[in-house]
Amino acid sequence: MGQSFQILGSSSAGNCGLLRTDHSVVLVDAGFSARQITAMLNKAGLEISQLDGVFLTHEHNDHAAGIRGLAKYSDLPIFANRATAEAIQSKLKTRPNWHLFETGSQFQFRDLEIHPFSVPHDAYDPVGFTFAWGEDDLFSKRHSLAWITDLGYVPGLVKEIAESVEFLFIESN
Repeated sequence: MGQSFQILGSSSAGNCGLLRTDHSVVLVDAGFSARQITAMLNKAGLEISQLDGVFLTHEHNDHAAGIRGLAKYSDLPIFANRATAEAIQSKLKTRPNWHLFETGSQFQFRDLEIHPFSVPHDAYDPVGFTFAWGEDDLFSKRHSLAWITDLGYVPGLVKEIAESVEFLFIESN
């Protein structure tokens, strides 16, 4: 299958990206209703059941509105730090399949190496992500993507991360 990254939506109305690697299909943010996300995925040739996970940067509606509807998919892992998950959960009746991470601590999911890092924004504990995948050999080049949203300014850490990746997505309203 290879790799691809597609912006499904990016505005104050909602943010959502789709990252596909050889072994993973994940959403980065879910800022639209589950119905809208389903339609966007269908347009991309996918069903929600084909998603391996969802990664959330923070609790604001334009990044997390879809979690209410996605929570009914009990096998779908929703990755967030504790502050983001608690802020979202307080507005939900159903409990999503939360997978908590610690901001600043790298972790592995399927073939993805994920590094959530702090960004300056008016949320409980907002993060950006770097995703890295593939081998660094003759047959499978190593790839990396940074997903950075809602920056008011660019601190040194974010600048270093932006300079270190192959692909960069920056969203800011």
